[in-house]
Amino acid sequence: MMGLFGHLSKYVFRKWYALALTIVCISISTYITIYIPQLSGKVIKDILEIGDQALLTSLVLQMIALTALLGVISFAQRYANGYFAESVVYEIRNDAFRSIQRQSFAFFDKIDTGQLMSRATTDAERIGRFLGWQLRMVVDSSFLLVGVVISMVLIDLDLTLLAFPLVLLLFIDFAIYGKKVRPVIHTARERFGGLTAILWENITGMRVVRSFVREDYEKQKFQKPSREYYDLMVRSVTLSSFFIPMSGFITGLVTAVIYWYGGTQVINKRLTIDMLFVFGAYVLLLTRPMRMLGMVWTSYQQMAAAGERVFEIIDAMPEVKENPNAITLPPIKGHVFFEDVSFGYNKDRLILNNINLEAKPGETIALLGPTGSGKSTVIRLLPRFYDATSGRILVDGYDIRDVKIESLRKNIGAVSQEIFLFNMTVKQNIAYGNPKASMDDIIRVAKIAKAHDFIEKLPNGYDTIVGERGITLSGGQQQRIAIARTLLMDPRILILDDSTSSVDVDTEYEIQQALGALLKDRTTFVITQRISTIRNADKIVVLENGSIVEEGTHESLVAKKGAYYEIYQTLYEAQKETLQEDLRSINLQGGDGSTPKPEGDGSE
Repeated sequence: MMGLFGHLSKYVFRKWYALALTIVCISISTYITIYIPQLSGKVIKDILEIGDQALLTSLVLQMIALTALLGVISFAQRYANGYFAESVVYEIRNDAFRSIQRQSFAFFDKIDTGQLMSRATTDAERIGRFLGWQLRMVVDSSFLLVGVVISMVLIDLDLTLLAFPLVLLLFIDFAIYGKKVRPVIHTARERFGGLTAILWENITGMRVVRSFVREDYEKQKFQKPSREYYDLMVRSVTLSSFFIPMSGFITGLVTAVIYWYGGTQVINKRLTIDMLFVFGAYVLLLTRPMRMLGMVWTSYQQMAAAGERVFEIIDAMPEVKENPNAITLPPIKGHVFFEDVSFGYNKDRLILNNINLEAKPGETIALLGPTGSGKSTVIRLLPRFYDATSGRILVDGYDIRDVKIESLRKNIGAVSQEIFLFNMTVKQNIAYGNPKASMDDIIRVAKIAKAHDFIEKLPNGYDTIVGERGITLSGGQQQRIAIARTLLMDPRILILDDSTSSVDVDTEYEIQQALGALLKDRTTFVITQRISTIRNADKIVVLENGSIVEEGTHESLVAKKGAYYEIYQTLYEAQKETLQEDLRSINLQGGDGSTPKPEGDGSE
């Protein structure tokens, strides 16, 4: 619990003035609340004993004035407390988002998107609700409890000793309820996060679900956690249905006992009727803080569960950490060297084993190999999405762990086959990595990526909203915008992970021709299955089971008739028709018309 209080206190102290104003207002309103029953008692006494009309009028006017003042104080109290609570939640939510932004990719490998969304939104709001009216109720109830008990003792000690143990039962009732409901609510929040993750995945993958007619499967997958969440919430309702009505019974019991004993005291002339009325009013006031403290205790249990989940995100430390003495990477040429690099997502199981790979400035390196060979892992290590388990990666002689991550990634541009476009305009998506870019520069890179023509035909041109994840565009259009986005960054190092997989042959040829001039002065790592791209690489690297098994040019590796030769022949057979279309495109645009036929294909 101290950990939770420590976290919250950091945010509370930032807005101490709003909390202080809330407490001052509560103090004033508590005094007025306690004083009003005494006025009521005087009214009863004046009516029954004195019969003073003028005094009665004066007392009633006082009550009206105090009630009006109480309303003003209540407004100030609620506003100050609401401002305080919303300010704290605002900062907690922002800190959670900042923490998510700085996390390494390994963090997202371990937690569902739905869980993150639930913790940063719903759980943060639950903290806000507690710091809002519930925390106000704690202070208000505590002040009221002390004031009422003192006032009751001053009226009649015996009645107070009789009432207080009975009223204490209210607090015990809600305390037990809170203890029982907390684990239920905590587990329910976890299940709700899982539900959100399934819902998010299903909505974003709806086309795949429909294409493979898996609606029933998805319904069943959703049904199990939905049922678990339902059962937990029913359990919560069952607990509240028992304990909360119990508080009503206790309140009624206390009132009955007090009026029985107090009435006896009035009959025996040991207590006046106005004092019994005031005492009865105080008993009802006393049940309020007892009941509220019990309810707040329950809410605290729920908030504590939510707080643990939120602060777990805020406290999470990224696995890829920046060296405190890291320097800003100066302008680079793009000389990349992997030196004895090994890596495993789990340190007990390596994905890469002793990778030694050099890419000189301006070279294009094609990474080839079967699924799971480690191709994508190699390029994920370069921008420090993950850190190598052993060995080091150098860029122009600088160990990438010794330079600031931001300066490293600004020199690396990546386009993958998994394109993500934001629900913004085409122009904003292209300029995402360079928001200050001019319109001329945006159009220039769009033309290079062969995207300008289709963009111009969109309803609003460059100002067209692409929809969530670029849903209004075809796969090829999305990839060309992604390529333009990367080119606008003007990086010295390019990573192209099957970046032309969703474009047709003609468009791919156009993009490759356009990229040719740009790649001349940039170091480029390419992962692709397309022969036309592989053949043009300065160096081809073949990986198997996380190790480099072959390395060289297309011609030298074909001549060796090893692993690359076998892969190339397989790709050639699969892409024979595509290659013929490629040749026709080349001939139409003035190419030499040579056929990229692999040696040893049976024509010798």
